[in-house]
Amino acid sequence: MGNKTLIALGLLFGTMGAGITAQADSYTDAFVAAETGNYDRALTLFTPLAEEGNAQAQFNLALMYHGGLGVKRSEKEAVEWYERAASNGSKEAQEFLAVGYQEGWFGLPRDSKQANYWFQRLNGS
Repeated sequence: MGNKTLIALGLLFGTMGAGITAQADSYTDAFVAAETGNYDRALTLFTPLAEEGNAQAQFNLALMYHGGLGVKRSEKEAVEWYERAASNGSKEAQEFLAVGYQEGWFGLPRDSKQANYWFQRLNGS
């Protein structure tokens, strides 16, 4: 899967939750920037939102690090953002981690216990 495809899929999966208007506007601007290939701007806008706990911004940062979009490619950094996003309720990140641990993707070890943990979170168990 190509880098642009990876970020596009992640952005398509994403939904914006209710929140402060300024955050929503910033997220929308970041989304549009990423969608149009302006990854430097997307990074500038997603980062503060992600650091404030916005799960979808965290997931999108993970995708950017995973694909090397506007940043140096780093599976380690991507996994850290996937974990933060998953812990904050991102179903997409929970699924990425569940499958990542199940299959040994993203530099993760195969770990059925971790895979099951994220599958259970994903399914609301």
